[in-house]
Amino acid sequence: MAVSLEAPASAQPGVAFEAGVSVQAPGRRAVPAAEVTLTAPSGWTVTPGTRSLPGVPGGGKRTAAFTVTPGPADGGRTAVLSATVTGGSWKGAATAVLALDPCAPAPAGSAVVAWDPREGATVEDASGNGRHAKIAGGDPAYDATAPSGSGLLLDGSTYLTTEPTTLGLLREATFAAEVKVGGSGYRRLFDSQPSGDPGTDGVLIDLTPEGKVRFIGAGAGVTLDAALPTGRWLDVVVTLDRTGALTLYVDGERAATGQVTSGGTSGGHRGLHRQAAAVRRRPERRPAPDRRRRPGRDHRSRPDRSGGGELA
Repeated sequence: MAVSLEAPASAQPGVAFEAGVSVQAPGRRAVPAAEVTLTAPSGWTVTPGTRSLPGVPGGGKRTAAFTVTPGPADGGRTAVLSATVTGGSWKGAATAVLALDPCAPAPAGSAVVAWDPREGATVEDASGNGRHAKIAGGDPAYDATAPSGSGLLLDGSTYLTTEPTTLGLLREATFAAEVKVGGSGYRRLFDSQPSGDPGTDGVLIDLTPEGKVRFIGAGAGVTLDAALPTGRWLDVVVTLDRTGALTLYVDGERAATGQVTSGGTSGGHRGLHRQAAAVRRRPERRPAPDRRRRPGRDHRSRPDRSGGGELA
């Protein structure tokens, strides 16, 4: 007697699918009737909860069908279905592991968040998604010599922050900002990550004490082998594609590359903060990154006490 569980290789939150639990009788020996139960993760539904499977003649096979509806995304990337088959004097079991999106995908090609600091203590989100930011940790100050004419000064105590928000799953993304690097230590450019997260949830892009760009997200942490110049305004762009390839552009020129895991990265579970100017999920077709300030899950921000810089 053999028990097997057939299910899709992957599932999406709220999208129902069919799963089948099969019992096969090898050779000439029949398998008596049994009760079949399919168990799913908490928050998922299985209909019906149990099915009665008639006896299986020798050499034959019977399948009990179930409808499974996944629950809301919870940040996990896999889920396990478990089948139990119980007869009068026998019992069998089988499992299936499904791949999951950790959160709902962001709309393809859309602006996710776009900040352009101009004046005052609040920065409107030009993407239309309502992820407005405020300046915390000190009084706002601006630099009129910035390319936009209004560069926001971030001195290591001041930072930009949003209320908790959801960016969604970014299978491809572009993070872009005009910055003037100053200060020392680790300096955050974009942060939507819980403190101490190794890259499984959210995105952190910062500068190391040596001035190199570091990317933590998509299940990995990578330091790109290029240090940003200091003391002048730079157009900095970091791209992530579906294969997990990272590319750093500085003033329109490719400066460094790196690799993280494929499949994208979640937007995180805290408020966005620090020097992010723009982040966008890239279109399905991959054009060369344009240098316009482009727009880029649920997190509350904390102050960054690293060295300072400026953001336009």
